[in-house]
Amino acid sequence: MQENVWLVRVIAVASAAAAIALVAMMLVTVADVALANLLKRPIIGAYDLVESTLIVSVFLGIPATFLRNGNIVVDVVDFFVSPATVRRLKVLAEIATLVFLVLLLYNMITPALDAYKFGGKKQELGLPLWVLWLPMLLGVLLAALAVLYRLVRSRGAPDIEKP
Repeated sequence: MQENVWLVRVIAVASAAAAIALVAMMLVTVADVALANLLKRPIIGAYDLVESTLIVSVFLGIPATFLRNGNIVVDVVDFFVSPATVRRLKVLAEIATLVFLVLLLYNMITPALDAYKFGGKKQELGLPLWVLWLPMLLGVLLAALAVLYRLVRSRGAPDIEKP
């Protein structure tokens, strides 16, 4: 997966943003607990910030997992069927994953638009809720594109073994 493809580069940037959000979440949590215990002054908005960075971390980190075929798999039938059948089952699983991600993305659009339309905000930070939908939508879209890329790249025959 080392090709110089725009999707690979975009997913790498999304993964970097996810890592930064994870570090920020960790630092805010540690600082909040330390300040609350040592000085009796917790960080105002820490809960909202941690919750928001969790969204960024999870949804922008997922596409890289799909791109490198890093999802958890259970090899139950692999020992009972032929390698050709295993390949067909893997293609079927990739197609089912793609359908799921597209349906998920489609069903996320209405609540995201509602969040924008109704103007809800995080209680302590005042961050508009629709802003949190952006990394969610982007992450699911990139995950679907990653699965599609894997299907097209492999011409319908995903690797039997993970790279």
